[in-house]
Amino acid sequence: MANTIITIGRQFGSGGHEIGKLAAQKLGIECYDSRLIQLASEKSCIGMEHLKPVDEKRANPWLYTVPSDYSNEMTGFGLPMNDMLFNVQSQIIRQLADKESCIIVGRCADSVLESYPNVISVFIRANHPERVKRIMERQNISAKEAETLIKKMDKDRSLYYNFFSDKKWGRAESYDLVLNSTALGRERCVDLICSLMKQL
Repeated sequence: MANTIITIGRQFGSGGHEIGKLAAQKLGIECYDSRLIQLASEKSCIGMEHLKPVDEKRANPWLYTVPSDYSNEMTGFGLPMNDMLFNVQSQIIRQLADKESCIIVGRCADSVLESYPNVISVFIRANHPERVKRIMERQNISAKEAETLIKKMDKDRSLYYNFFSDKKWGRAESYDLVLNSTALGRERCVDLICSLMKQL
């Protein structure tokens, strides 16, 4: 029987990472988010210091190319680092889907696993004032700085998703389920995801 995978896309500051982590804990499965960078580092033998700056960012052929010392058939020759990271993370995401039921946050996982059965794509959004407040508290920054960071991160995620998939980031038609964490609350979002997972 195929494993069940929940993929989570999220607005910056919506609590999507926390919701995915809590749902995974409740279900007794793994949640893969930033850990995918570590797994990609291990698989490609490229240091985290090279991968973190390009994670979930659209490729730029003039910046962050794969260092020649690390170029091989898997990492590519002369590829932008973004492309290489996406390709390696996509391999890892498929391997995880073949191996176990899990929750995967970001990294275009819904598009990567589009042909897989038992995959539900969820997008977490939140009302703007709530997002600003959450980022201010988490980063210990001013409202203006939070606004700027939210705009930048949402733009990065949108450009990344739209570049590497054939769908549009944040659009309802791109996902199976869109949840507003402000309206529903974090716990109810977690419960809904867990309920979906159990039904599948």
